Amino acid sequence: MPSTISFSGLASGLDSKAIISALVGVATIPKTRLENQNVAFNNKIRIVDQLSSALASLRSAADAMSKAGDFLSYTGGVSDSAVAKITTTGDSVPGTYSLSVTSLAHAQRTYSNTFATADTALSGSDQTLSLTIAGTTTDISVAAGSNLRDVAAAINASGANATAGVMFDGSNYRLQVVGRDSGAANAITFADTGLALGLSTPANTVQTANDAAFTLDGFPMTSSKNVVDGVLPGTTLELTRTTTSPVDVTIAPNPSGVKDKLQKFVDSYNQVAKIIRDQSGQGKGIETLNGDSTVRTIEQGLQRMLSSPIPGLVGAGGTTLQLTDLGIQTQRDGSLTLDPSKLDGTLAADFGRAATYFAGDGTNAGMAKLLDDLIDSYTSTSEGLLTTRKKGLQSLVADNSKQIEGMQAYLDRYEQTLSDQFSQLESTMSALNSQTAYLARFLN
Repeated sequence: MPSTISFSGLASGLDSKAIISALVGVATIPKTRLENQNVAFNNKIRIVDQLSSALASLRSAADAMSKAGDFLSYTGGVSDSAVAKITTTGDSVPGTYSLSVTSLAHAQRTYSNTFATADTALSGSDQTLSLTIAGTTTDISVAAGSNLRDVAAAINASGANATAGVMFDGSNYRLQVVGRDSGAANAITFADTGLALGLSTPANTVQTANDAAFTLDGFPMTSSKNVVDGVLPGTTLELTRTTTSPVDVTIAPNPSGVKDKLQKFVDSYNQVAKIIRDQSGQGKGIETLNGDSTVRTIEQGLQRMLSSPIPGLVGAGGTTLQLTDLGIQTQRDGSLTLDPSKLDGTLAADFGRAATYFAGDGTNAGMAKLLDDLIDSYTSTSEGLLTTRKKGLQSLVADNSKQIEGMQAYLDRYEQTLSDQFSQLESTMSALNSQTAYLARFLN
């Protein structure tokens, strides 16, 4: 910017500021052109990022069905919901099972002898209280003069697999010790050297540590916990009450659960398709990826994969498998729709085999793996198609920014030079005007 003082047009009558501004404005045109290019390039980078993010979501939706257990969905129920709760996964096996519950698993709960107060010293000398749980003995030092509250705090701080507190029944106080884990293996035995707590007295244990005992389809079983995994494949049973007669545990296919997963996949794909569709058509400017070969390659690659038979996968009679069998169909605008009735027909024909479309058959990859590989070729941080395109655009922005910086430095110098020149002109014109006035006095 000009650093000299300028009195525009006082001597020459010229509007030098306007002239300088116009000349600098003309010289600024190439810089403005580069700045506009950078706006367009940065907008294209934003679109590339959006497309990469949408492709990542599509891959996640497909990966969520990459295993048979992830693709399939089952519902579970118990004929008497008060007896047990059931949680199923895609690895569950459908069927109806007979369940009888003889006992529930419990953790041990033991009380001490009664004491009139909770603050009375238990012993005038140092003592030791020992707890043995699952073969591990924890010796707890109890200092002389300690009371019930002190002993409870010492147990809680000892690391023993039990918790302690002081209970008041309205008349007397008792030390309460409760095992952290249920099951017979977690029974607690006590020994103390002179505290007279009575924890080892059998009558003071109001609940013993015991296993859950139940029968499933006639097979007797036990569990240290009431939440039982692995007895039924892919299924968790939470036992909540004993039975007097067997109850039915039912596991059945859940087509709506499969539909939800496929709909999420379709929605994710349609988001990708929309971003691609928004880049083409009449009126799309240079700030979009209209006509960009990268976008065209991605669009064609996805459409070709989703509309073609899945390589190597065959159904009954040697028929090829493709996503249209699941009711996934391509529309004119490139988006997908899910036909529920066609999906229901495929699931009804062979619910378990339907998972093959996405999970594969153990030898040939399913759609989840094929899409994962394809999308990786687009978004890989090293050689992905979109990554390469983004780096190219960023390079153009960097080159333009460097040129813009140089042009701005030139424009600053150019404006200063013009300002200096016009200031010199005004100075010269002022001197000439003074001389003319001086000579005029003699001529008159």
